[in-house]
Amino acid sequence: MKAKKSKAERGKESSTAYFQNLRPKFLDWNPPTEEEKALEVTARKQAREVELQRVTELARGREAEKAAMTKRYRGAAARKKQRKPG
Repeated sequence: MKAKKSKAERGKESSTAYFQNLRPKFLDWNPPTEEEKALEVTARKQAREVELQRVTELARGREAEKAAMTKRYRGAAARKKQRKPG
């Protein structure tokens, strides 16, 4: 947060500097160049690929967990059937 300037400091400031400070910063905006646009596109592609890899790893982990649970369940069900004679 900017500290407030005292009136004495404002009085020392030239009129050019005063009006430059008054000017909104968005007026100084320049559109991105083709090179900057291309860099942004490649950055988005890389971010998308990283996110896709992360999601697929999570999905593989869940599938492996489900497979382990069903394997465990089937093994327990088979053992119960063997214990109870017909």
